[in-house]
Amino acid sequence: MIACLIPLLLCAAEPSAFEKQSGATKDDIKNIQRHIANLQSKVDTLQQTQEGVSSLYESQSSKLQKQIIENAEQGKHIEEIQTQLDTLNNLKKQVDSNTQAIKSIKTQLQEINKNITTLNQSILAELNKINTPAQTTQTEQKFIKDKTKQADIFTQAKKFYEQKSYNSAKERFVWLAQINYKKAECYFYLGEIAFETKSHNDAISYYKESVMSNDKATYMPTLLLHTAQSFNAIKDTKNYNKFLDSLIANYPTSKEAQSAKKLKNQK
Repeated sequence: MIACLIPLLLCAAEPSAFEKQSGATKDDIKNIQRHIANLQSKVDTLQQTQEGVSSLYESQSSKLQKQIIENAEQGKHIEEIQTQLDTLNNLKKQVDSNTQAIKSIKTQLQEINKNITTLNQSILAELNKINTPAQTTQTEQKFIKDKTKQADIFTQAKKFYEQKSYNSAKERFVWLAQINYKKAECYFYLGEIAFETKSHNDAISYYKESVMSNDKATYMPTLLLHTAQSFNAIKDTKNYNKFLDSLIANYPTSKEAQSAKKLKNQK
């Protein structure tokens, strides 16, 4: 039995023909197989890692693209905001420019008002030199002197003046001036009535009272022209020319100033 097993053991202990041919033993093959298995394991691990990296890349890439889009939108908003800021700056410059222009105009207006005040004071000074008090004739009163109806009486007086009913107009204007109702305008109309009826001394006195009550009235050009003409009528050439010059200098665009220029050119 033992004799039969010995050849088998010897046969098993001998290397195979492949081993003899390649020079590799079974242990070497096993080592190679283990090495291959290790390499395969590493490949699998690397593949898993690669998949994780790819997934992370895709996630980060998506976030990055989203961030780029948001930044682009923010950049657009920044451009819009900058445009609005530029518009606001331009508006501020315009406001500053307008403010300076308004300030300049106010300064000019103050200077003009100052000149007009000086002129009117000069006119008053000249009128004060004239001692020709107007004689107010007491006429029969044909209206009720009711202070509660002074506005209606003033309207009536103007209507009588326009109709050239000077006596009726005059008695109403005189009473209204005495109670200080539209005093300056009442004296102006009294001056006009005297001027129309060629009572030039009275006209000058009434105009003087009107200016003393209000030297910035809208009828000032007419008042100055008729005052000058009244002086001319009483042969006061000096004051005649002085009032014409004042009218032309201070109300150059008025029709009365144009009339004054024609009167001066006639000399």
